[in-house]
Amino acid sequence: MDDGTAKKLIEKNLSYEEIKRTLVKLVQTPSPQTALLESEPQVLALIRDVVKPELEQSGLHPAIDKMGNLILHLMGRERTGRLMLVGYAMCAAPSTMQNPYSGAIVDGAPYNLDGECVWGRGACEQKGSLAAMMAAIKFIGASKAELPSDLYFVVSAAGETGRHDSLAYVLDHGNVEADWCIIDGPPEIQLGNKGRVDVLVTVKGKQAHSSRPWEGVNAIEGAMKVLQKLAPLMPYPENRAHAELGKVSLTPNAIESFPKATHTIQSECRIMFDRRLLPRDDPKKAIQQMRDAIGNIEPFEIEIAPRDFMYPSEVGRDADVVQALEQGIRTMLGYEPKFSYSTAANDTGLFNFRGIQAINYGARDIRFQHTDHDLVSVNNVFNAAKVFAFLAIHR
Repeated sequence: MDDGTAKKLIEKNLSYEEIKRTLVKLVQTPSPQTALLESEPQVLALIRDVVKPELEQSGLHPAIDKMGNLILHLMGRERTGRLMLVGYAMCAAPSTMQNPYSGAIVDGAPYNLDGECVWGRGACEQKGSLAAMMAAIKFIGASKAELPSDLYFVVSAAGETGRHDSLAYVLDHGNVEADWCIIDGPPEIQLGNKGRVDVLVTVKGKQAHSSRPWEGVNAIEGAMKVLQKLAPLMPYPENRAHAELGKVSLTPNAIESFPKATHTIQSECRIMFDRRLLPRDDPKKAIQQMRDAIGNIEPFEIEIAPRDFMYPSEVGRDADVVQALEQGIRTMLGYEPKFSYSTAANDTGLFNFRGIQAINYGARDIRFQHTDHDLVSVNNVFNAAKVFAFLAIHR
């Protein structure tokens, strides 16, 4: 199908009002991050009770795997240029946001956005791009448009977990054979992002009553020494830097001591560190640098252990998936695409590590992420839906 024919078919069949309705419905369905992560019942219910029935109404037959992820496979003519679209169901907790699940239609002007916006937790992140992907997939189902190659649509039960578990399960067990992947992202073509390894440092001392501190070994004091030892690595002193992503970083983001008892010298203190990674960084080397910096701190026992990890990612502008997305933006939106990078970690690195060209694109607006003004422009969602639909039916 040529560019002009594809554009006319999409513009005739994609409805702004229908996309707005879907977006409101998604936002009005709470799916917050909780301690249960991908097992959170509200997240699984959004996929099972909202996303799946919406697709089925267009004659599609998605499946839900054992982790609660939705997977839809549509057959195409060829086995090259097979595309996967990945959206997320989980969004941040509502925190202090007012009316986080109202799905209210608000004027975008006060927020430097054009036209109507939908208000609610996750609108600017996961749910705007998810609505756009759903609209494109539903268009294909309803129009029965012939696909040039296989198309996969995945809705992950993750979105705020900081780990690859959900989509790794899809790749390992979902029988997906994609060549390209576009994951929820901003209206620009996001070519790369930092990775991350979480590192837990545990300092062990000796418990005692705080009226006799000399009888104990205070793990809090040991934790202070650890932070002092690691201070030269924050920000990281390495000369190597990425032209777009800058340098790596090491940041403590949680600290806790034990036992949970009053007037007690603490026998254990745990500090969680966030170590950002540039493309091609070795996380084992990053952790060893921390070990070397901390060394031995008598009389404390120090344990250093990796926790959740996400691959860094980078795709060149000459990659096939990038060029296809560029063509979609030019054809459907009439302007030259912009390019960006992100300091946040996401799942693109996993796909690229597995040999699937992956980038980010969608309706995500980072200005409003995790704020009390979480909203997304319906126009931006509509535009992303047009581009996704074009990528699906045109090669």
